[in-house]
Amino acid sequence: MNSYNQQISNFLEKLKAEDGLSINTTLAYGKDLELFVRYLEPKKIAFEDVTAQNITDYLYELHQQNLRAASVSRKIASLKNFYRFLESENLIKNSPALYLQRPKADTKLPKFLSEEEVFKMLDFINSDKSEFGVRLSCMMEILYAAGLRVSELVSIPITAIQEAFDENGEKTLRNYLIINGKGNKERVAPLNKSAIRMLIEYLALRKKLGQEKSKWLFVGIARASKKVGEIRNRDYVTRDEHITRHRLHQMLKELAAKVGIDPAKVHPHVIRHSFASHLLNSGVDLRILQELLGHSNISTTEIYTHILDSKLKELVFKHHPLANKS
Repeated sequence: MNSYNQQISNFLEKLKAEDGLSINTTLAYGKDLELFVRYLEPKKIAFEDVTAQNITDYLYELHQQNLRAASVSRKIASLKNFYRFLESENLIKNSPALYLQRPKADTKLPKFLSEEEVFKMLDFINSDKSEFGVRLSCMMEILYAAGLRVSELVSIPITAIQEAFDENGEKTLRNYLIINGKGNKERVAPLNKSAIRMLIEYLALRKKLGQEKSKWLFVGIARASKKVGEIRNRDYVTRDEHITRHRLHQMLKELAAKVGIDPAKVHPHVIRHSFASHLLNSGVDLRILQELLGHSNISTTEIYTHILDSKLKELVFKHHPLANKS
């Protein structure tokens, strides 16, 4: 087992150091390879001795477990990348995973909210001037304005916020953020006037709360007060953490319930999907949308075109003169 572990460890270190993959992606690769080890170890087959038939048999076992196509596809990707690494290290001559074909993933359309639902949530939370309300309002405005991933939003560093001057020479904030996204790739995330306005209001509150020393924009040590006007100065020097994805998820569900939207429909990634769907519906070019979302491959962005296809079909079936004719 030690030999297996060492090679996996070297591979994962390469993914982090050279390929710049995220911690979550690296962990996923590690788990996939550990599963493969559990198949190889009883058979006493070393990584270097694995054949294409061994991998075919392994994948057949996975098939017997009724795993989703997306899950099997990721495990194949892990094996292909791992054996490419072993080749580069001259530990094998030819990859046994070279000709593996990844199964076609199930087409799963992203869920999104209507523009009316998004504005309903924004209007409600923008009127809440408690610490809880101002912080959530700012987070949701940025999330919807820029279509960020939740991990990108919660971990925005305070250094990403910079001052600028408007057309009248008045101090304001820069109308975009530089986001360090998936695969350590930087991209420009635009901020509209509404997001900038809430960001200015939130930064003033953040200062009153004594959070200026934190390196995070959205500090997450203690829960925000829901009482308007209550300011609780806290010390963030000894323990500085950003708000968690889980906490933001809870806050959005709480907001959804307050405005009469099913909380099961609402989570941070749904806001990102809504941003993409609404822009595409307004005529934004798919390539521009790809850049805004930070997708490395346009095929990932194309999933949103299926939403439009479905919507168009629904409109035709509902409003065509012959739609209800029997």
